[in-house]
Amino acid sequence: MSKIWAKGLTIVALGIVIGLCLSTASVQADGYQNDELTIAFLPRSLGNPIFLDAFEAAQKKAYELGVRLEWVAPFDFDSDLQVEMIENLIRRKVDGIVASVNDEEQIHRVFQKAMDQGIPVATFDADSPGSGRLFYIGINNYNAGVEIGRALVDVIKNKQLEDQVLNTMIMTGYREAVNLEERIRGFLDATSHEIKLHVADVLENEDTVEKSIILLEDYLKTNPEVDVIYFVGGWPFYVTSDALPNFRQWAQEGGIAVGIDLFYDALLLQKEGLIQYLIGQDMTSMGSLGLELMVNYIRYGEVPPKVVETGLEHANESNLDRLLETHKPWLVK
Repeated sequence: MSKIWAKGLTIVALGIVIGLCLSTASVQADGYQNDELTIAFLPRSLGNPIFLDAFEAAQKKAYELGVRLEWVAPFDFDSDLQVEMIENLIRRKVDGIVASVNDEEQIHRVFQKAMDQGIPVATFDADSPGSGRLFYIGINNYNAGVEIGRALVDVIKNKQLEDQVLNTMIMTGYREAVNLEERIRGFLDATSHEIKLHVADVLENEDTVEKSIILLEDYLKTNPEVDVIYFVGGWPFYVTSDALPNFRQWAQEGGIAVGIDLFYDALLLQKEGLIQYLIGQDMTSMGSLGLELMVNYIRYGEVPPKVVETGLEHANESNLDRLLETHKPWLVK
């Protein structure tokens, strides 16, 4: 199953690359003449469908503004390869770069190189506050962690388990990722004085969907006694419950799962009762508004705020059916 699923994602990724080659128009409907601006967006990976809404929104906004959008990234997140891609964009003299990155020294250096050559750089989804970037657009990741932590507290108290020590596993991408670490910090702060969590393990899936599924299934096979799982991102939720038999059995036997990232497939798992609470981020605004802010800075010198927060969306029993109607499936399996 996983090979077929991975092949489907590969086809999607190739479609994105091919589509980008066709994304330039000389005159747009709103009257803008193409001034040959090229803005590059770099999601963390092409293999994670969570970025598809940002891509679609950025592509639509690029057409409206009369600019060329380039959507480029490794298939699986690879910081070294991402730096190489940014180096290549600098050599090609693109007009602006918006990237989802780790906050690490090599990113600082390559961002500075771009800015030294007059190419403004911004971040979305995952920030690099130490890089000197022009702006960051995305959620407040600490607050998202606090919100999902509070939601877990409510779930635990409703089950009357607040006095019990609950063995907990946290699944993240990379410990070096500022956005993910902030989500963990907020989660722990929100739960520390309310319920008794014992964090037994923190699993790193290297920001890859397929590895997250393997790690989750293997972990629950050997650690079925874990009580709570906090998914810092929605990596394993792009498949049906049939592809997660150990997780499904664990949840049906009373395991409690909460997570950040809200999309159609994750909502289906929540509908089955395998996930108790989800919080989503507005990828559409990150793509559309992120591009617009960059273009307005280049064209008109409009300096954006250093941090542009996009909102959070909550999914629980009260609004789950409505969310399933409004969130469209990506059909990438």
